[in-house]
Amino acid sequence: MLGPRDLEEFLKSRGIPYRLVEVPEAATSEMASKSLGVDKTRIAKTVVFVSDTGDVVLVVVRSDRRVDQAKLAKLLGYRKLRLARAEEVVEYTGYTPGGVPPIGHARELPVVLDSEVAGGEYWCGGGDERHLLLLDFRNISAQGFKVVDVPKKQ
Repeated sequence: MLGPRDLEEFLKSRGIPYRLVEVPEAATSEMASKSLGVDKTRIAKTVVFVSDTGDVVLVVVRSDRRVDQAKLAKLLGYRKLRLARAEEVVEYTGYTPGGVPPIGHARELPVVLDSEVAGGEYWCGGGDERHLLLLDFRNISAQGFKVVDVPKKQ
């Protein structure tokens, strides 16, 4: 299983500017917000989906947003998307739920970056439930993210 040190090695090896911090608790966006003393709108979450064809897709959105799975599936060319189970998250990304970063996974996975997040600096999963990663997504657009307007539920 991967953790914060693995993530840090990945970021350093790619020359990606970052800030990695340890906090009391960060397994949910509410915990992360409280631990950092920042609004949830400054936190991005990495959500792992599995398609009807078995493809794995990671989606990075602001933590106060909910992905419209049906609309996103259609946008990406699938009939359905479902949330990955906890054991699948670990298998596909190498990280436990609550600590999945947007980059540096165990496998090469497609990452869909919401256009709202692509334009700024956000705190995200830092490799486990006690670490958070600050990334400026404007500086890492070359990491192969697919930037789209991710459909969201109201």
